[in-house]
Amino acid sequence: MLKIKTLFTFLTGAGLIALMAGPAVAGDTTALADVLKKIDGVVCKNPEKLPEFYTAEHVILQDDKRALLKHRVEDYRQMLSDFREMKCENTRKVFTGETGDKVGYLVSDELISVTSKSTDTDERQHSICNYVFTKEGGAWKVALEHCSSLPDYSIRPGEDAHYYYHNPVY
Repeated sequence: MLKIKTLFTFLTGAGLIALMAGPAVAGDTTALADVLKKIDGVVCKNPEKLPEFYTAEHVILQDDKRALLKHRVEDYRQMLSDFREMKCENTRKVFTGETGDKVGYLVSDELISVTSKSTDTDERQHSICNYVFTKEGGAWKVALEHCSSLPDYSIRPGEDAHYYYHNPVY
């Protein structure tokens, strides 16, 4: 419980510092964004590799629920067996972030799309996500992933989650 409180305190503090300091230089977050791109690359092809990108004591929160990585791996594996020619796309816009020697964070707007030729599957999820990374053995790993869903009507061409983040409609 203490570790979760510490991570939450860090994330809140990091967010406040980011708001006061302005957007981070893109080079500061490139390594972290690259980790997320690698995760995107294995989700719909080889989900068993996902644990390589997370710390042993990671926390994943989706909206108001905690998710376990092992269940995500099982779900992705089931989707791969159920759907023919499943295609996953993740569009991510990094709003802010920073890296230090051992800890880094990102705040991003994400649109995830899953389509399949075996059914009329066209699932989309639009979220604002916060990631906290720690460096383990020279590699960045996700220690905290917290994504908050946005309403479906927020997915419109030319609009992003940043607008709704500052101008909530509910």
